[in-house]
Amino acid sequence: MKWLVRISVFLILFFLGLNFNPLAAQPGKARRNIKSVENNLIPFVPVKGFAGWNIHERMKHYHVQGVSIAVIKDFKIDWAKGYGLADTAKKMPVTTETVFSAGSISKLVMTAAAMRLVQQGKLTLDEPINNYLASWKIKENEFTQKKPITLRMLLSHTAGTSQASYWGFTPDRKTLPTIVEILSGAPMSESRPVVVNSEPGKEFKYSGGGFMVAQMAIMDVAKTDFATFAQQTVFDPLGMGNSTFVQPLPAEFQKKASWGYSSASWYKGVPYVYPQQAAAGLHTTATDLAKFIIAIQQSYRGKSGLLNSSLAKQMLAPQVAISDGGYKEQMALGAFLLERKDNKDSKGKYFEHQGANAGFISYAMGSVEGGNGVVVMLNSGDDFNGLGKEIRRAVAKTYNWHNFLPEEITPLELNAEVLDNYTGRYRRGADEVVYLRREKDWFIENINEGPDIYCFPVAKDTVILTDYNIKGFFVTDKSGRAVSLQTVYQDKPMPRMRDDEFTPSEHLKAKRYAEAKAGFRQMNMNEYQITYLAYELFNKKPSDLNAVKAVLELALEQHPKSAIVHSRWGDYHLQRNDQASAIGYYEKALELDPADSQTRETLKRLAK
Repeated sequence: MKWLVRISVFLILFFLGLNFNPLAAQPGKARRNIKSVENNLIPFVPVKGFAGWNIHERMKHYHVQGVSIAVIKDFKIDWAKGYGLADTAKKMPVTTETVFSAGSISKLVMTAAAMRLVQQGKLTLDEPINNYLASWKIKENEFTQKKPITLRMLLSHTAGTSQASYWGFTPDRKTLPTIVEILSGAPMSESRPVVVNSEPGKEFKYSGGGFMVAQMAIMDVAKTDFATFAQQTVFDPLGMGNSTFVQPLPAEFQKKASWGYSSASWYKGVPYVYPQQAAAGLHTTATDLAKFIIAIQQSYRGKSGLLNSSLAKQMLAPQVAISDGGYKEQMALGAFLLERKDNKDSKGKYFEHQGANAGFISYAMGSVEGGNGVVVMLNSGDDFNGLGKEIRRAVAKTYNWHNFLPEEITPLELNAEVLDNYTGRYRRGADEVVYLRREKDWFIENINEGPDIYCFPVAKDTVILTDYNIKGFFVTDKSGRAVSLQTVYQDKPMPRMRDDEFTPSEHLKAKRYAEAKAGFRQMNMNEYQITYLAYELFNKKPSDLNAVKAVLELALEQHPKSAIVHSRWGDYHLQRNDQASAIGYYEKALELDPADSQTRETLKRLAK
């Protein structure tokens, strides 16, 4: 009789329309899947016999405070879970209801909202978008006269529009720019106007500005603000109760919102505001985004009320090629399409979008067919290709996603003498060094001070660089000593460096400033390259102002009439609390470039 009771309870819940939790139905299986994902974080290329990393140790490795994950299987959320802290000061843990800033994933969600208007016949994909714009219009020029801009172009980044991305504003900003001011490039928007500056329909050119044009069209046609329209057409129908485009974030969302974290020098350590809603303004949870991914998947096969099958298939149809390496990447409407180059099966096609706002990184991905997917949201803005992608690969491995991961490699065991022979420093460029160190039976590679790249031997003289899935080949001299390393994508080998041979940056790190200047002098960097180097040194922790000074001395020597060089000298003296010298350099920078508004604002601030 107990089984009859269980069936009766299930039927009652089903017919009452209550939310049935799959974890409650299969707790054992869900726990096994969660444990598998948590302990199978892997490099880009799967390696036979290589034990996966644990999510908690990788969070520490990447200095990520909080993570939220939602996994999709068979068109349902299989499980969702939070890790770490949403707010380190308050010790607030990440839960499945923790809200994150989703960055450019906003564009994917906004596209679905636009497609709702297309479905209603109020917008079209291929008529000139200016026909629908009333509050602001794209300025006509030689490009638009030959080929008018359409919604399809805007949603596929092929409109030739400007303004790739937008910086947010700190919350102390009293007045935010309107969408018209953003599109027009008004001073308070702190961004340039959106214009068509390349041939429409010709190629992929990422443009957040183009999505702001599409948002304007939605608002003009729907005659309402964008956040309300998205709420009514996407969030409410899909039960996305923890999602909003409202900026600044409403109080009820702030209570459950994660703080953002970043070590970037420009990051102010506060929640940034993004009035550029369609481009970057979405706040949401991993669970809500998973609901959205499922809705797109179900629409594709005609089983969702969000979009009809025809429009969903148009949304996920390739519009333009992006890259064609080991993976083929194409742009659809609002979604990036990804598949392995050798994939011949429709089950091996995936759609995705990624997002990065100040202090946040997010990933949302689904299979075009089969109902698989994952959403990963991090409250760290420092490593776009790190932890989130490792988690995504762990999910793909656990759930056996079709043709998603590269083919697994089987490493060759080499004796310690051979492995040690290959370790060392290889010169990649005038100021670039490939460091190769041994760890157990494999290598870890770093380029300058970049992230670790795991390399595994597959032949006596060959390794696979797992973060790129490319081969590297060692060359030895007559004595058997390794003398160079070359990858399949390099025309020339990278010679092994002598023990007494150093790049300019290595000299700088060792505080050999004269030698560093001599090395950089030979590189003949332009004013932007050398001042960017100074900028990086300014913001390095721990800072070395003597290194900054050495670079700026060379910059002034080689570019004495450069405004940006004088401006960086002003920054240097300001860092040393020498305001008088700083003002002198800023004034000289403004004399050399009167249009430098940033330096003008700095001088005004110092004069107060």
